[in-house]
Amino acid sequence: MHTLFIAIQYIGILILLVEAFYVIGQRPSKQQQYLTFLIFSLCVNFVGYLLELQAGTKQEALMAVKFQYLGKPYVVLFQLLFTMQICKVKIHRNLVRALACMHTAIVFLVLTSGSHSLFYSSIEFTEEGFFPHLVLERSLIYNLYSLVLVVYAVAMAAVCLARYREAKSPVERNQYWYLMLINLVAVLGFAIYLSGVTQGYEITLVAYLIDVILLYRMIFKSKIFDTLTLAKDLAVDDLAEGLVVVDSGEHVIYFNRKAEQIYGNISTGQTEEILEDMNERILSQKHILKDRRVYTVTSHMLEEQHTYYGRMYLLKDITEGYYHTQSMKEQAEIMKGLKEQAEAANQAKSAFVSNMSHEIRTPMNAIIGLTEVLLRKEWQPEEQKFLLNIRSSGKALLKLINDLLDFSKIEAGKFEISKDTYDIGQMLRDIQVIGDTRIGEKQVQLKMDVAEEIPRLLYGDALRIRQVIINIMNNAIKFTEKGSVTVKVAVKKREKEKVQLYFSVIDTGQGIRQQDQERLFDAFTQVDIKKNMGKEGTGLGLAISRQLVELMGGELSLTSEYGKGSEFYFTLWEGVRSEECVGDFSEVKEQPEEEAEVFTFTLPEAKVLLVDDNEVNQCVAEALMEPFGMEIDVASNGQEAVDLAVQGQYDLVFMDHFMPVMDGVEATKKIRALGSEYAKNLPIIALTADAVQGVREEFFAAGMNDFVSKPIEMPEIARVLRKWMPEHKICGTP
Repeated sequence: MHTLFIAIQYIGILILLVEAFYVIGQRPSKQQQYLTFLIFSLCVNFVGYLLELQAGTKQEALMAVKFQYLGKPYVVLFQLLFTMQICKVKIHRNLVRALACMHTAIVFLVLTSGSHSLFYSSIEFTEEGFFPHLVLERSLIYNLYSLVLVVYAVAMAAVCLARYREAKSPVERNQYWYLMLINLVAVLGFAIYLSGVTQGYEITLVAYLIDVILLYRMIFKSKIFDTLTLAKDLAVDDLAEGLVVVDSGEHVIYFNRKAEQIYGNISTGQTEEILEDMNERILSQKHILKDRRVYTVTSHMLEEQHTYYGRMYLLKDITEGYYHTQSMKEQAEIMKGLKEQAEAANQAKSAFVSNMSHEIRTPMNAIIGLTEVLLRKEWQPEEQKFLLNIRSSGKALLKLINDLLDFSKIEAGKFEISKDTYDIGQMLRDIQVIGDTRIGEKQVQLKMDVAEEIPRLLYGDALRIRQVIINIMNNAIKFTEKGSVTVKVAVKKREKEKVQLYFSVIDTGQGIRQQDQERLFDAFTQVDIKKNMGKEGTGLGLAISRQLVELMGGELSLTSEYGKGSEFYFTLWEGVRSEECVGDFSEVKEQPEEEAEVFTFTLPEAKVLLVDDNEVNQCVAEALMEPFGMEIDVASNGQEAVDLAVQGQYDLVFMDHFMPVMDGVEATKKIRALGSEYAKNLPIIALTADAVQGVREEFFAAGMNDFVSKPIEMPEIARVLRKWMPEHKICGTP
């Protein structure tokens, strides 16, 4: 029986992975996003329960349960959002945020369940039943949470039933029937599990496995991503005109994407003000000014055989004709309004980038941080592999986020080139090591063609040159199955204390078609998609590389022959800091990386204040820094930090940025303003998920001493502690 349960988990994980690959490849949409997150959460749940089935001790079983809850609470949330999206029921974003916070709170309660009885009133381990398992006594919060899940299920079933009765096409009826059946199966499985008849076995997962199979049929048989239906929706959505349809009772029953862009808050049952505005504009012949465009509103009756069915509003773009008919004064007023809109849009974009940086990095800090903590323990090889894959995937996602942030900074004109003296020989040797690692077992040779007469010490932005070459080299390796990739650097010109260098990357890969070369450097673009299917990437690498080269005063170009290979090349003027040349590159030795000083010292007498409003982040930071042996106090906002700092008992403060009551910047200013020598010299370190351009300067201007970004990297924490802690409190290897 135990073997059967384990087999069920493997089957579920396999089916989920197949569905995930298919769903991710579909047209981006809300339902595709929610379904992707639902499948991912289910996969985490299945993997966690697989670990629980294989656990032999109470500690191992409890860790597996905690791992399950990294995905388990979000399954029902994304199931709700996916169902409502399919059923065309809009949920207000504030409600979605509130629900997400509630489920995240459940995750935190489970992750910390060993130290309290809020979620499980007792935790025991038994070998009775079908297999050894935990006996978890449910608390009041657990029962309330179960009640919330029942409310979810009732809401989803009711909405599906209502839509099933209204649906006219067989395809839609099938979709709503399967959705309703999926929800009922999940509820039945949960009810059986709560009854206790399964002797500790989580029968809910069998229900979810059935749901996965039903979902598979729904996707592939009921055509949830039906091409013709999507084509019709896209055709109407992509009209240049906005379209709003109301029924005979003056209720909005349809609106396309353009109408939503113009008005921004259309939703069924909450449209009286919008309808009133459109009717008033029709009567007064006033136009709508939005996003640098001008729209006129017209109304058309919908009737057949003298029966009134409703009305259709058409929001027509008349920008070009309107500008030709207006006086110079009116045009000046319009341009002023458009300028204000553009400035507001730019500010909104900057705020969005900052917010997304913070909001994405915050949960990433928990995922990567808790994985690092788990990896400190001994695991079975397969479990160790799972954890390493989670950490690797988290860091890969973080790289994608950093690419997006780099692109946004460049677009906003906030990206700065930072020049310094660097050793080009060592830089190229590092690039070679990275390239060899990237090649792995592929039948590709990496060649380094470096001119001997290149000055060894140069002045420029080595970090960005390295980033560009690695981006291009990685692309070349990715699209070259056999042959070679050559990194070439040569001197093109020399003028006194400057040298013009020629950089190129040449490969023998598949090459790029002539018609694709013009758009190759466009953002979010991947050419020859059919041939390159399965090759990972966001399509931002080359766009960022070209703009970085331009910021450094060069131009990134390419020559390519389809089927034979490509060459990407650029030139840069760099300052010369030494007449010594690189010489024979084969003799340039690899600089061994300095081992990060992590846990090579302890701080048993040190006392640290950790300021963070997110309880999960508090738990992550405390767990990561536990080996240093410090005493760590926690404050949940800036005001609490100021109150504690007055006591003068801390050696260092880790300060978050965005917090309620008082943020980190204001708290730092207030601590510095206390006036005492202690307050003036207390090391305050920014520990924040806010990593956009300019934020460091704001922190330092407020009086902070250093900066560490989330997700937390332990080498950075070790560096900060060694640098700012009093020397007499550091014990261990210097």
